[in-house]
Amino acid sequence: MFTYTVYKNNSAEKFKEACAMLEIHYNKADKDKLLTDVDGTQIQVYHTNGNEIIVFNDIEIGAVYIKSQVDLSDIF
Repeated sequence: MFTYTVYKNNSAEKFKEACAMLEIHYNKADKDKLLTDVDGTQIQVYHTNGNEIIVFNDIEIGAVYIKSQVDLSDIF
């Protein structure tokens, strides 16, 4: 599992930018419905070739980050 910190504060704008970058580079990935936790945390899950890429705009932790089964070091 790979983890990437996209932005060191929670940010709806940076979250959208991270999702947009993934959608450009993995344009054939299936995208689940956007989830919003009770604390306002946004979670977007992508599926590509049997792997998951999960983007978080985490209110509690205070960061935008990605957990991925795919190496995204070329992008982030």
